[in-house]
Amino acid sequence: MKLMVTGIGGVGGYVAAVLCNTFDSVTLVARKERKKSLEQKGLVVHSDYMGEHVFHPQVVEDPAAADIQDILFVCVKNYSLKDALTAALPCIGDNTIVVPIMNGVDHGQVARSLIPRGHVVDSVIYITTAYDEDYSIRQAGRFAKISIGSPQDEQNRIVCSVLDQPGMKCRIVKDIEAEIWQKYILNCAYNVITAYYECDILDVTEDALRRNQYRTLLEEATAVGMALQVHLPEDIAERLFTRIMNQENKHVSSSLARDVMARRPNELETFSGYLVRTAHEQGLTIPLTEQFYNALKNRY
Repeated sequence: MKLMVTGIGGVGGYVAAVLCNTFDSVTLVARKERKKSLEQKGLVVHSDYMGEHVFHPQVVEDPAAADIQDILFVCVKNYSLKDALTAALPCIGDNTIVVPIMNGVDHGQVARSLIPRGHVVDSVIYITTAYDEDYSIRQAGRFAKISIGSPQDEQNRIVCSVLDQPGMKCRIVKDIEAEIWQKYILNCAYNVITAYYECDILDVTEDALRRNQYRTLLEEATAVGMALQVHLPEDIAERLFTRIMNQENKHVSSSLARDVMARRPNELETFSGYLVRTAHEQGLTIPLTEQFYNALKNRY
């Protein structure tokens, strides 16, 4: 089984570690200082769930240097998806399965439009992870779960068998679109409000105004999903609000907040821009989401 991971950040690095722990033929795609670190020190993982590990898989800068892969896991930021898939096309054969493990809701559709062969299996991951300055991967919490789904039962089964390993629980779901949207709704509130205030979630839960804004962001994102006829539970916004208000560890921010504070390229367009544009197309108004989007877009 030939496996490739492109995008060796927090999520991609952890996925790669789960694969390296079980399979021998794993190739990582990385560039510049990250590639140098992986080659010199290996893939270093500090995980509450999986433990401490160091793996030494093959690392390439150009995916074309590797053979046709059985499964390609794409864990890049959304703004890098097109470039990552274009570079990996030489590794995608007729039977290759491409699994985008990304934020947002439209990456599966984008992937299908970009690859002329192979199969796409959609996914949504639940994990708290990031990479440190030395490119080691740090995972917090006693869980790492991923749900997958596509119309192709055989490809679903293959991907699930590969991912359901020590350090990761994988399940096949019938309505992957609904599950992707539920996480997306959470992220449209969680990522955006922590980025807007450049804070962690504790700063949101302890402030009455921010709590109300958080609830409103959830409700606005839910309204867009409902308008698109995604099969969402009617109480999903309240469920997600309660989950975050009651979560044990509140000293966490979000990938968008960290990128905004570090003045790095970020996924604002994924979490807010896409939602605002889709709302306009559906004739909806989502004023708070649009206010935060415009403020963040014009901040730097």
